[in-house]
Amino acid sequence: MVNTVIFDVGKVLAGFGWEKFLREIVPEEEAYRAVEQAVFLSPAWEEHDKGLLTEEEEIRDFVSSAPGYEKEIRLTYENLGKCVWKFDYADSWVQELKALGIRVFALSNWPKHIYDQREDKLDFLDLMDGYILSYREHVIKPDPELYRRLLERYQIRPEEAVFVDDRIQNVEAAERLGIHGIHFQGLEQAKEELRKLGVGTIDKE
Repeated sequence: MVNTVIFDVGKVLAGFGWEKFLREIVPEEEAYRAVEQAVFLSPAWEEHDKGLLTEEEEIRDFVSSAPGYEKEIRLTYENLGKCVWKFDYADSWVQELKALGIRVFALSNWPKHIYDQREDKLDFLDLMDGYILSYREHVIKPDPELYRRLLERYQIRPEEAVFVDDRIQNVEAAERLGIHGIHFQGLEQAKEELRKLGVGTIDKE
């Protein structure tokens, strides 16, 4: 019986996108492409989720790919919180599950500098029973170590839990540890798959 739901955050409970935000900072096409490649499309982006570097080291990491755009890269970095927004359903979904007696957690790859700029965009985390963010653990999904830490820290039985993530490789990593997996493709699809696992929801009129 499933009594625990574990959520990824980005693209499941919160949106993430840089296009509109970055256009405001660097409207000129050549500069836009250079900064986009140096920051958001850089291999360093996911590495920064591990939280192993200082903010200045992270900025230098990005700047090294496009040194001619250091000013624009710094401005982008200082405002990365604007790339994140909370989905309208995030709070209510967590609250619905909690009302059913389901334990709710989050397990997410998340960089410190965006977390620090979160404002109220991630306040659904406070509604949960606990959460693990990669920058605090210095490990990122799909490394099984991150999943194990969540299971051990909160005494979660894998067979009683389901993990919801938009990346199939992260779902598969959870399943290899005995956790049920749902590849998130939309709210109604995920709720239907939860129902199939015996996890209901409270439908609001």
